[in-house]
Order: sequence, then C-alpha cells, then structure tokens
Amino acid sequence: MHTEDRMAPGQPDNSRVTAMVAGTGSALPPDAVTNLDLYEIPELREAFDTDEVRASLGDASQETMTDAEVFDAWAKQVTGIAARRRQDPSGDGTTESMAAAAGRAALDDAGMGPADLDMLLVATLTSAEEVPNAACTVAEKMGVPELGGYAFNAACAGFVYGMATGWSAIVSGMARNVLVVSSDSLTRFVDYADPRTAVLFGDGAGAALLTRSEVTRGETVLGVLGPPSLAASYQREPLQMDGLGWLEIGTKPLLHMKGGARILRRAVTGMHAQAEEALQSAGLDWRDVQVVIPHQANLRITKGIEKMLRGKGPKVIHNIRDLGNMSGATVAIALDQWKRGMHGPRPEPATVVLTAIGGGYTSAAMVLRV
Repeated sequence: MHTEDRMAPGQPDNSRVTAMVAGTGSALPPDAVTNLDLYEIPELREAFDTDEVRASLGDASQETMTDAEVFDAWAKQVTGIAARRRQDPSGDGTTESMAAAAGRAALDDAGMGPADLDMLLVATLTSAEEVPNAACTVAEKMGVPELGGYAFNAACAGFVYGMATGWSAIVSGMARNVLVVSSDSLTRFVDYADPRTAVLFGDGAGAALLTRSEVTRGETVLGVLGPPSLAASYQREPLQMDGLGWLEIGTKPLLHMKGGARILRRAVTGMHAQAEEALQSAGLDWRDVQVVIPHQANLRITKGIEKMLRGKGPKVIHNIRDLGNMSGATVAIALDQWKRGMHGPRPEPATVVLTAIGGGYTSAAMVLRV
C-alpha cells in the first residue's frame, strides 16, 4: 500500500488524506543589483579577465563595449542572469526576517493566521544565528514563539525536502497545517574574487502552507499526488562552504561553486530523473503534467530541462533572469509567482512538478495538483 493511501487517525475507510497547498508567499529585498552594478565591486573587477572574455564573446559589437558591458554580456551568456536581489549589508534584514515575511504572505494567501499552524519547517544554509535555530526565530517574528518546528540545510533542494517532510507530517496525522519556508541571504557569503560564483547568487525567501485534505475516493485530488522522491550523493566539488566553527578566527565562510559542462549536465539529468521517479510514484507521466518548476540554478539548466521535455506538454518556468540563484527559495518563489499568474494564464487545477538539485548532492521532486 502506498504511503498516500494509508489511513491517518480518524480517516474514513472510503477516503484518503494528503497535503494540499493552501497558500504561497514570497519576500524579496528591494535592492536589485544588476551585472553592471556588480562589476563596480573592486575585487570582482580585478579578478575578471575582461580581455579574454571580450575575445571569446564572438560578437562584433564587443569591440565597442565598455569593460562593464563585457562583464554583463558574459554573465547573461553563461548564466542567463541580468540582476539579483540583495539584502542591504548595512541594514537589519536577515534570512529569518525574510522567512517570516514570506510565511506571513503564504498565510494571508490561505486566509489563515500564525495561530492555525501546527509545524514550521525552515530550509536555509545562511541563518543569522546557529542557536536559536532559524525556525524558533521565525516563529517568534511571526508571533507564535511556542510553535514547534526546526531548521535544516538541504542546499538548493531544501524547499522540496521541506514540502516532502510537511506532507509526511500531515499524512501521518502529526499535523494539520504545516508552513514550509525556504530563505537564504547568499550575497553575504559570496567571494567576489571568484566572478563565476559571485554572478550567480541572490537573496530571497519563499513559502507554502500545506494543509490536510481528505478526499473521497473517485474525487479529484488537490495537493500532493504521491510520495515525493528524495536522493543524495556525496560530492564536495560542485558547491562548498565551510562551517563557521571550523574556520580560522577572523575569517568567514564563502561559497564556491564550480561550473562547466559536466556540472550542468548533472543538474539537468538529475532533476529530470528525480521528477520521473516522483511521477512514477504518483502513477502519472509527463503527458499528465501542465507545469514544471525546477530549481533556478542557471538558465542553461532550466532550458536544458525544457529541451528534454519538448513535445511532452509541460510548461517549464524560468525566473532566474532578474532574481539569480536563491538556493531552495527559487522553487518556492517560482511556485508563488506562477500561482499568482506572473507566468501567464494557468489552468485550474493544474498538475505541477517541483524538482530541485543542490550541493551535497541533494535532490528532490514531488507532484502536486494545485
């Protein structure tokens, strides 16, 4: 018997319990940093080999470009990113404050309040404090300091991991309403002397409220359609950041990410394979899917997934151009944008695949009907 068919406490014999998406929300810092703005950072400007890149662009107009314009053209070519959001380094905004704002937006979307929550899950790798853990801090900021939950780090797959855990808590009967938030302030941990990494990352938070849904057999199911698919493998090279307690005094952890064709292929094939496993668990295939929301790591990656699915029907969502890679928050924010009609008209209901891959590697996928 599949997990989604097991009887939760008090569940009638002719029904099944799942978790449905009752609301979504996002929080983005107001400060948008373009590639031209990024080039003004001295460490990046000194590390970027303008002459080599200028010669490699293969565009006659590159001869008249300024150095900053060359950097902008290069960044768009290799990542698809034109801008990213950044928390004001001199302000008091934190990863936790963004998470709380996104969570409140998801609750508002669902017509619910913080007091309705049974559990809070916060996916992050850049919390302002290790202790108290980010879930305690976010709950305090939302006005429910007694709310149970925890923070965890599954890197860029964090939101989908959190959604899987929330679904499990609801199906088991442990919780009725679970708020899943993914929030990161990656620009605080960027090494600007490494342009290939510095150009990628932005700050932001996204959230989804999962709530118990009991459906009589034969009715259209809204919510998670089958057990999510999770996987991992140890690979340190693609994305790495040292733990704060293991660094020399006076230094801070910095993100380092290696690119290249092999990494891009692994991301494309990994997210596609994880999604197919989730579809199989749900008893579906790609022809049943209307929308795919992949982790926004690089436009070449999401376009690669789009190419693999060409002719099979689903629309692939892209939003990296103006937001950059915000780790696990990218899927959460893209889901919120799509649900609010920011990616064009959407069918109701729609079958949606969420799929992500992150440092570790961690990977996860799930199928929803929204």
